[in-house]
Amino acid sequence: MELILKNSQKITVQLLDSTHTQKLFNYLSSLSAETKSRFGPHPFDWQTVNEICTHTDDVLRYIAINEFTGDIVAYMLFKQGMIYWDEKRYAERKQQFNYSTTVTYAPSVADAYQSSGLGSLMYQEIEKKLKSKGTAHIILWGGVQATNERAVNFYKKFGYQLYGSFWHNEKENLDMVKHLI
Repeated sequence: MELILKNSQKITVQLLDSTHTQKLFNYLSSLSAETKSRFGPHPFDWQTVNEICTHTDDVLRYIAINEFTGDIVAYMLFKQGMIYWDEKRYAERKQQFNYSTTVTYAPSVADAYQSSGLGSLMYQEIEKKLKSKGTAHIILWGGVQATNERAVNFYKKFGYQLYGSFWHNEKENLDMVKHLI
């Protein structure tokens, strides 16, 4: 799918594949320390990136590519069901979700593209696809750091609701869920 940003830049959104290994590694390596500290579904090393790009699993990995430069400028993961630690934490609060109608979501946007509208446009298009496939709930992968006001506001803007909070790595994190139906 093609997106047009506020500044008229053209972005192509597609699923990650084995041809994107070097570009994904470059993208992850170029993220600022702050952005890296807020995105943690997997390590950023070459071996992990290579495995991600060459193996199939239950995670859909969407990338946004700047059509002019060919660089990856955003990366969003949607895993069917929940990761173990999230499922355990929600269950302790007696909050359970159906595996087949729930996805877990982890987004990242290149520092230069944050607040450009890219994250919103990309998310809205992917959410439409998820709805059409019967997804009922989107859960944040590992929650969101409470101090990450930009991200918390993004999720609230799109209708995510607070389900609880927890401490991880000496930081307060928020569990948020979006109900699609």
